[in-house]
Amino acid sequence: MEAAVKFRVILDHDIKKLCLPGMPHTVKELEATIKQTFGISMDISLQRKDQDFDDFVTLSSIDDLKDRDTLKVVYVPPVILFSNVDIPELPTEDYSISRSVSENDSVSQPSTSSGSISAESDDTIILSPRSPGMHKPWPTDFPIPKFSYNTELVLQKGNENYLRDGSLLCKEKSYPGVKSNILECLAELISSYTPYPSDAQRCAVAEALIKKNPCLKEPGSFNGLYGWQQSLKYKVGNYRSKLRMHGIPEVLVNSLKRKSSEDKLPAKNIKKPRKAEVNYLPPHPAGETEDSLESNRLELISETKKKNNGRVINEMMSRTFSLRRQEIVGQAPSVADLLERWPALFEPSQICEEFLRISGISLESTFMSQLDRQTPKLLSLFNAKGGAVGQRIKLQMMTLIQDPSASVEKRREVVLRCLIEYMGERQEDLISVHHSHDETEVQAELGSCPLKIYMCHQPDTIGIIIEGQPVVRGVPNLSKACCLLFGLTYALDLKYPSKLVHTFEIYQRLFVGLDPMRPKPSSKYANLLTKLS
Repeated sequence: MEAAVKFRVILDHDIKKLCLPGMPHTVKELEATIKQTFGISMDISLQRKDQDFDDFVTLSSIDDLKDRDTLKVVYVPPVILFSNVDIPELPTEDYSISRSVSENDSVSQPSTSSGSISAESDDTIILSPRSPGMHKPWPTDFPIPKFSYNTELVLQKGNENYLRDGSLLCKEKSYPGVKSNILECLAELISSYTPYPSDAQRCAVAEALIKKNPCLKEPGSFNGLYGWQQSLKYKVGNYRSKLRMHGIPEVLVNSLKRKSSEDKLPAKNIKKPRKAEVNYLPPHPAGETEDSLESNRLELISETKKKNNGRVINEMMSRTFSLRRQEIVGQAPSVADLLERWPALFEPSQICEEFLRISGISLESTFMSQLDRQTPKLLSLFNAKGGAVGQRIKLQMMTLIQDPSASVEKRREVVLRCLIEYMGERQEDLISVHHSHDETEVQAELGSCPLKIYMCHQPDTIGIIIEGQPVVRGVPNLSKACCLLFGLTYALDLKYPSKLVHTFEIYQRLFVGLDPMRPKPSSKYANLLTKLS
């Protein structure tokens, strides 16, 4: 008879005991058992505690597993598929990117009722028919579209001639018409991702075009691309004018008529995605008006006062997403005003949901899994750091040296603290620790802070303050507080703090994987990435 086995299982912020009648036959079988036992709906992978390295490594074979081993569950972010296929509209329902939300959460938000929303939600993602103005994430490899029938014929012949004798299409009589059609198609496709492409993005499009059609190289250019990059710049600018005439909010917000008197210059105070937001300023859903969505907002405030109402709140937050973004981006209200008008936005679960609506990425699971994945290499870099910064880092790492079996949460906290110092910034600019004050006194003391995470020890509690307003409290650990604060910079359209710009750049690029091209990575981040690779 097969002997029973026991495992210590680390689940995010919890540690569980798993007893099985025998060793599973495969890793997949063990994953399925863990998901069923602990009610996990997301895809997962497993890591085991390796005795040789005293660290977690990926569990690739069940033969590597022994009785009483420690396992760590790593959540795999859901893949969100956007479709451009027209879907018949169904009555009385608004379909937008949303996930079903569970009903219990230990993290509270100060301005709402005792009713709370879970920060952990399953990953049933409702995909909506894409309306004009809704965007797709920028692709890793830009797909060159099909051009007109005539253009495709000319390109086919041009590529054959190029392969035979190196001749370029720019010398042919048909070239101006072909170029015009190519630019029109590319501008339309680029605008489906963003109406404000960066130089790097335009360069990526030009590279993809020349790679597929080498006959389009331009003589005299050092790389054969520069002329196409410039042409795309002006063509996309012209295409924005068409979008503005159709009332697309993301370009309409920058029209001179919509700007204040001191900003009435075409290039001044342009409101556009600067942190790889996919749906930065979406249009209202079909059939909805500003008045109807305002009625929904008022109804939403009433719903936040009810207990165990997470699913309804999530659906209403998804429905009013466009109204909220136009208010936040277009009017830039204070955090105090937003707390009053959109109290649910500051619930931890809705911070994650809003980030998903804006970026298409599941915030907490992605942030934590990538943080855990990079932890071994980051700790190695921290250990090798010398000088005064190295001394400050080693003081932080004493916690792990003195307690090698420290919890996952403590390990994450140490890594995040050391990371701030490693990037040449100060922990005190992000984290405020108070040993002898209660939470009310701390909030009053930080009333003038633009952005801060506070940690109190009488009793133990963690919270977030923005513009002097306590926006989230009762956060269970520092790593989750950093994750939520990062999410709030997207939800509230905030710039990264000037004294912590490199720290937040790591959150965005390394932990969440948003946009390695725009803006150009800083030299500090590039150096860190080189050392991690």
